[in-house]
Parts: sequence; C-alpha cells; structure tokens
Amino acid sequence: YGPGGVPGNADQPSGSPWQTTTFTMNEYRFIKDPGNVHRDADENRGSHRVLAAAASSAVALHAPRASPASLGRLSTAAPRSSLPLAPNPSAAVPRGDALRLKGGADANTLVFSLFKAIVGSGVLCLSGGMAAFTNSRAMLLPSFALAFVSMILSAYSYYSVGATCAATGATTYKEAWSATVGPSTAWVPSLAIVSQTAVATICYAIIIGDVLRDVAIAFGATGALANRDVLLPSIAALVILPLCMLRDFGLLAYTSMFGVAGVLYCTLFMLYRHFSGSYSRGTELFRSLSAAQRPSFGSSTTPLKALILVAMFNTAYMAHYDAPKFLAMVGNRLTEFAKLTKAGFFGAFLISALIMASGFLTFGGSSMGLILNNYAAGDTLALLARVGMLASIVFGFPLVFSGFRTGALSLLDIKAPSQATLDTIAVATVSVAVGVALKMSDLGFAASFSGALLGSAIIYIFPAMMHVALAKKAVEADQQLKPKKRKGVALGNEAYMNYGIMALGVALAGIGASVSYLQSFTDILN
Repeated sequence: YGPGGVPGNADQPSGSPWQTTTFTMNEYRFIKDPGNVHRDADENRGSHRVLAAAASSAVALHAPRASPASLGRLSTAAPRSSLPLAPNPSAAVPRGDALRLKGGADANTLVFSLFKAIVGSGVLCLSGGMAAFTNSRAMLLPSFALAFVSMILSAYSYYSVGATCAATGATTYKEAWSATVGPSTAWVPSLAIVSQTAVATICYAIIIGDVLRDVAIAFGATGALANRDVLLPSIAALVILPLCMLRDFGLLAYTSMFGVAGVLYCTLFMLYRHFSGSYSRGTELFRSLSAAQRPSFGSSTTPLKALILVAMFNTAYMAHYDAPKFLAMVGNRLTEFAKLTKAGFFGAFLISALIMASGFLTFGGSSMGLILNNYAAGDTLALLARVGMLASIVFGFPLVFSGFRTGALSLLDIKAPSQATLDTIAVATVSVAVGVALKMSDLGFAASFSGALLGSAIIYIFPAMMHVALAKKAVEADQQLKPKKRKGVALGNEAYMNYGIMALGVALAGIGASVSYLQSFTDILN
C-alpha cells in the first residue's frame, strides 16, 4: 500500500515476504504478503479501515508499541521504532466491545483460564526458596520485590511472544521462532519446552510421593503402607499409568480446576495457620513436629542464594508456550491480550506472594521444598490441603504427560504414531519420573534448577531473541525500499532493552543453575 492507503505494491522488494503499509497517520507496519492481493480503494479509506482489511485478509502485526511497564499502552512517538507497529488497535474494535472468548465466554473466564495456566504446584516451593537464602523475617519485603520484578519481566515477555505471533501469523511458540529467528533452529525452543514438561512430570511425582505418605500417616497407616518408596510406585502403576494410557484425555480436561481450587485452599489455610499462631512454640501442633519441621528464625542471610528463589519464580510464572493460544482466544487483538496478560500475571503474583509469605512467616528457615511437608500429620486443615492437592496432581499428571508426549513427537517429527508407540512412551515417562522421584525427593531443587536453566530460556532469552530478530527484519525491509520510500526504521530502545533481557536470562541460567546445584549437593555455599 502506498501513501494514504492507495493499493499498490510496486515498492515491495523483489523476493521479500514483507510489504510496507503506510497509513495516513504516518504510522506503518510490516505484514506478510498473502500473494500480493490488491484490495479495493474503497475498503482502505483512512488508516483504521486499512487496519481492518489487513487483519481480516492477511497475517498482520496487530500490536501497539509497548513498554514493559505499560504492556500495551500506545506510544505517540514518531514512527522510528525497534518494531514497526500498528496504529491504535482500538480503532479496529469498537470502544465498548467487551473481551470475549470464542463461544461467548466473558473476560473473567479468560482471565481465570490464564491464571489457571500460570499458577500450579510450583508456588508451594516458594517458602523453601526464601529459606534457602535467609531465616530472617526482615527479608520478606525484598522477597516481595523479587516476586514483583520477576512477574513484570515474565508478563512482558509473555506479551512479547503474543506480539511476535500477531506480527508473523504464528500459532505456536515454535512457529513464532521459525518466522523470526529461523526454521533451522526451531528445534531449540521445542527441546527446551519438551524438557520443561519432562521436569514437570518429575516434580509431580515428587509431590505425589510426599503428599501420599503424609495422607497415609494421617489415616493411621504404618510400615509399608506409610513408606514413600512403596506408595509412589504403587499409585503410579495402579492409577497414573492407566490414566496416561487413555485414548482420550478429554475426560480429564476439567480436573485442572481441582488444581486451582487446591492452591486457593492452601493459600487460605496457610494464612489462617500463620495468623492464628497454631505453630507457635508451645502449641500442640508445634510439639508434634520433628526438629526439621519446627519454625526457625534468625538474622542470617546469604544474598547469592536468593537466585534460588528467583529461579523458582521462573517456574511459578511460566506459561509462555501458551501465549499463542490465548492470543487467538482474544481474536489476535493485542490491546485485549495486554489486558489479559496484566490481569492473569498480577493474580499469579498475589497468590505466589501470599503463599510464600504465609509459609515462611510460619516456619522461617525450616521451610521445606514442599511447604506442606512442614505441617503436622495430625493437622486436620493440612490433611484437607494434602488430599486436595493429591487429587489434583494425580489427575493433572496425565495432562502434563500429554503435553510432553505431543512435544516430543513433534520434535522427533513423528506425525502418526501407533497406539503401541503412545503406550510405550507412557510407560517410559511414568517409569523415569517415578524412578527419579524415588532418588531425588527435593522439590525445591527440581523447581529451582529447571527454573534457572529452562525457565530463563523460555521466559527471557527466547522471547527477546524473537523480538530483536523481528525488529531487524523490519529494518532490513525498510532498507530494501527505494530511498524516497524509506521510513527510517531503526532499532529503538525496546530492542536494546530486549538485548538486556537476553543477557539477564543467560546470567540467571548459568549462575542460578550453579547456585541451585551447589546448595543442594555441596557445602560450598554454607
């Protein structure tokens, strides 16, 4: 399109998949050329109609220029930017248009869906993450600050993945990478995501083993019936494996609601136990605890170990491979996607902060990798929390496994696997997850190490790389135009900020993973 929205693509570089759109507002974008289809000039009167036409018949970059703070607030700056972006998307959507899911569900349903995708059992290790570097109550405020900054960065990168998908027409994380960084390395993010889901199956197995043992003890079981090494393989063989071998996981689709309900109940229960002083020295519940479980407070702090908590936040805020799905659910409207992102991630921050604080303020430096392990076996409220979490994790395991299996098959380019192949993968995955969980029962290490190594890549490094790569494509496309048609597109502040996010991700991955390992398996940091 030429000036004023007049059809024409004479200025498109030969062989380039991108064409330039110039609006009467002197704002512009790059959109994928759907075959050089010329549109009627009457459809393109004004920049808003151009936007609507492009969005309806081409894969358009439907994105307001966003800062990490505003996550979608429109910029009024001149069009020299790190990324060529659209004019105000609200022009293409009536101001009163409510955020709607396909099928008619409202905005609250969609926000809850994102909240459900973000919040999981990983929040139950955050108190232990605090205890890894301090036993001082004074460190609660700095820990809140770490939680908030991690949430802001995670939300920004989540939004960035959505913006990249909107710009390229990608419908998956892998497609977004292929369209920006390049298809030859698309296996890299795929491998990271598959590895993360594999670690998730191990974390689930660890939780099941710990919680099932405590539930059995609470009901009076002794001997082998209260032995974690017996209970975990038994429930894996009798319940988890058959669920993972189901032909259709649709029956389990709604069980994820139990997970959210379990986390919310744990939040209320932990807050009540803290404020009621139920585990204060001298109480019946305090006396029933072992020495390792009892509250321990002091003034010691090891700042370097705070990276363990930061790595755990990566696990707690990770849902980035679902960003393309949620973008599609809001009709590829980035203004609405930004609202969804802010609401979903802020809700996750609140729950994470409350669980972290209530657990740590109750048990201090004794807070365990799975905070439920700190509560007494005879605590009735804790028993309800354990039973609820056990049910949600057992029925959630097949859904996590399904994500792992789908990703692994895609990575291996197996398009039509036989049922025997699917069953073999199920047996191997459950066996490995249970085997590792029997040898390594520290949920805190699993969450922090994977959060540092894989979470940093998925949340920080990969989205930043895609953003910068897309910005560079815009610059290159602008340079290929005739001199009089160039808009002076250049890498702006947001692109350089993403270079910084990349560097932060690399540092967190390397240093965070090293600290997590040294803390769990050596005495070097003690």
